[in-house]
Amino acid sequence: MRIGSAASYHNDVAVLQLLSHSASTSGKGAGQSSTGASFGGWNAGGSSAALSTYTANGTLSGGAGAISLIKTMAASGTFANAARGVADDQVRALVRDGKIAQLPMPKDFDASGLSTAEQNVYHVVQTLQSLYDAQPKTLDDALAGHVETVLDSYPEAIARMKDGLANGTLPESDGWNDVIARYETELSAAQQGKMKITGIDDLGLVQTTNEFSVSSNGIGWSGRGTKTTADIPALQELLGTNNVLPGGSPYTGSYVISW
Repeated sequence: MRIGSAASYHNDVAVLQLLSHSASTSGKGAGQSSTGASFGGWNAGGSSAALSTYTANGTLSGGAGAISLIKTMAASGTFANAARGVADDQVRALVRDGKIAQLPMPKDFDASGLSTAEQNVYHVVQTLQSLYDAQPKTLDDALAGHVETVLDSYPEAIARMKDGLANGTLPESDGWNDVIARYETELSAAQQGKMKITGIDDLGLVQTTNEFSVSSNGIGWSGRGTKTTADIPALQELLGTNNVLPGGSPYTGSYVISW
């Protein structure tokens, strides 16, 4: 059985431009519950040697607290690669496990007063936080998030496609009737509560790669989260339906949504 013989998916949510990213994300990562910070184990005036944890309950504002934490991280060897604009496994693990206080979004934070290394640390950590926050934390979260997306976006998408068929901008010969039918089937399944999710631990069926990389193009910062490859025909046979959608996150492992 060939991995990815039928499909390869990138997590669209995880590929983002931080300059335009909304402050609200679909995930609820650790420490994202409020705008105030209640610090646990972090002395804002302490040195990196005295820093035992970066955890705070809540999101740091764009003020002195965030600046102090960024400077402390930049002075620590733990963030040496981040200071060069590179995300490594050590920093990824800290963000994934909610060990770093939630930094403010770029639109809410002026980083111009920081050194280049400090700015790099800020952008690497904040990008990773946005990426991990967008990941479902449980299988139930993954299913609920997909159902919500379908219910919120498919009616308008179906209407637009039908309008395109009617006015000729979407040629019927290109198979748009089939596309609309698939959308309508999926929407109906979501509306009727018929979607289900199944965890998959067979790499021959679904394999999710947790990349969580960060890069800058000199204008803004972006990141990539997960990539999922899957053997669609095998999943269809396993689940007894043609309607399968593979996915995965670092918190859930791989899964397939079916209807």
